[in-house]
Amino acid sequence: MGLLALNHLMSFQRRRRRRRRRGEIRPLNGLVSSLANGKRSNHKDDDSPQGGKIMRFSGPDLPEDIWGHIHSLMPLQDAARTASVSHAFLRSWRCRPNITFSSTTLGLNEDVHGENKIASDFNSRVDHILKKHSGFGLRSLKIEFCGYNSNTHCYLNSWLESAVTPELEELILLLPLKKAKYCFPSSLLSRGSGNSIRHLTLSWCAFRTTVGLDSLKNLTSVILHDVRITEEELGCLLSNSSALEQFNLVYCSKITCLKIPCLMKRLSCFSVLECDKLRVIESKAPNVSSFYIRGGQLEVSLAESLQVKDITLSMDCAISYAPVKLPSVVPNLEILSIISSREAVSTPLSPSKFLHLKVLGISLHGAAFSPAYDCFSVVYFLDAAPSLETFVLGVSQLRMQHDSIIGDPSPLRQISGRRHDHLKNVKITGFCSAKSLVELVCYVLENVTSLDCLTLDTTMGLPRCSANKLGKCLTMGKDMVRESQQALLAVEAFIEGKVPPAVKLIVLGPCSLCQDVEL
Repeated sequence: MGLLALNHLMSFQRRRRRRRRRGEIRPLNGLVSSLANGKRSNHKDDDSPQGGKIMRFSGPDLPEDIWGHIHSLMPLQDAARTASVSHAFLRSWRCRPNITFSSTTLGLNEDVHGENKIASDFNSRVDHILKKHSGFGLRSLKIEFCGYNSNTHCYLNSWLESAVTPELEELILLLPLKKAKYCFPSSLLSRGSGNSIRHLTLSWCAFRTTVGLDSLKNLTSVILHDVRITEEELGCLLSNSSALEQFNLVYCSKITCLKIPCLMKRLSCFSVLECDKLRVIESKAPNVSSFYIRGGQLEVSLAESLQVKDITLSMDCAISYAPVKLPSVVPNLEILSIISSREAVSTPLSPSKFLHLKVLGISLHGAAFSPAYDCFSVVYFLDAAPSLETFVLGVSQLRMQHDSIIGDPSPLRQISGRRHDHLKNVKITGFCSAKSLVELVCYVLENVTSLDCLTLDTTMGLPRCSANKLGKCLTMGKDMVRESQQALLAVEAFIEGKVPPAVKLIVLGPCSLCQDVEL
């Protein structure tokens, strides 16, 4: 709710009250406009957020807490302007519960001014606003820096000391990319100061402490993005966060082993992305239901795993790793997404089963995707999931480098697979004329008795070019169009005739604009 909603509320109240002795009440947006034009009353108050004078406003007689709530819903700049209208709004401004500082909320144009000027303006404006704020009632503070200079860390220490009170529930600190060498004062989270913090997000800074974090009993969400933190320091943070429900660790390059203690009984999901040196993840949290891991070679150990239902693995040789390691570790898994950039060998035949797996997604789009990988071997994965309902496979056409089925006189491979009576939807994006992909589709048509829909997308899932408002193709190059047309020939020659009447076949090819590309 901004100024417009506030004006509507005030108009409604006016119709129900008698007019004031001095005529009609002036609309609030008119008062704000007059402030912007330099027109002010004679009532002085140097404590206004604009550093000017307060205008008396005889608005509707509402309880002050309602005015305060309306004021808290306004954007920062509107709230600052309206604080100059009345003492009630000024008091509300000093106790504003949610404050976000960024180039947008402060009206800073990063394209016009230089970096040092932006940093200086950002620091001075934030410093002025927080000094006028009483600190009372502040629930959420987000600082998204648009500039950083040598004085910023001094300002930041002062801001955090005044903002981190026993009432603060959310703290988000986003520093500029790699320019900040700031060390977050972890002492603020001790001695009861951070006792009420529920959500903590830090980026591009250091976190240094192994003792003294005794006030994190209400912390439910932690996001650390490119934070310089060691295993011992992270262990200290986690061991003092028994109420944690969500944990995200991104680009934290000093961690080699992540250990999640068993005392984190409320932890339901965590993600670990692109931590270069990380090799081992050990979780003893008993109620984790989902996690997302993206990195290189990783070993995942889950002591308590019966609750795990949803996993995303984005790592080297993930397709080779998953069917061998996961069935015994996460026996109740229902959703599995695999993103693999390196697959030197085909999917292994494993005696273990994903008995409860319902949705399987496999993506092979990495630059290091080996042309030696046999896509047909994915059928072993399908056989290991007897309850599977949805299967999505994504490949990169231009990196397949597999023999095309067009002009290949050799017969299609066939294996004696199990009958699938739960699989209803199968989709392949990046479908091309590679013989291994055609063999995989034929296997599905011959062995999946419950199939409702088969989708073959020869455009790699790119937006339909014909819907482009510019009237020209911006997505498919000549090589991709050529391979897509080859894929359509393969569908017509080897697949269409095998589709049962009850199965809906959807084939997505190049749009009319793509087909006009000169080959």
